[in-house]
Amino acid sequence: MSDEKDSGQKLKKALVNATDLDEKEQQKLNEPLSDPTGVDTDNDKFLDDILGKIEGGQIDLHTPSSLINQDVYKGLSESVQGETDLNTVSLLARLREIKDLHDFGQVESYQFKNLIEQVRLTKERLEKDAGDIFII
Repeated sequence: MSDEKDSGQKLKKALVNATDLDEKEQQKLNEPLSDPTGVDTDNDKFLDDILGKIEGGQIDLHTPSSLINQDVYKGLSESVQGETDLNTVSLLARLREIKDLHDFGQVESYQFKNLIEQVRLTKERLEKDAGDIFII
């Protein structure tokens, strides 16, 4: 008990003595870490395709069906269609994150790089068995 009480007192003291950061320091802490290696070639091509289809109106970031290749989708079993529907919602959420980071100029961040790779690998995994079910 004594250790817990001492820890609590130390925390209270630290909070009382805490100082605010100036705006520049806070801004720097809020920025995602940059990855000096950038985006690799496969992911860069994939990103260009995604952004082109979003900006061209082929993909609506709030309409999951806009991400699906309807000709392939119609030929799938109900269970595969259901799995595709669930994964499409998740992929579309990641695409919105990618677009937001891109628009905010955070294209050098680890977060941006990992999101692109996550979407590309998920798409490839799902299409391995079901065929070309996405337009990306």
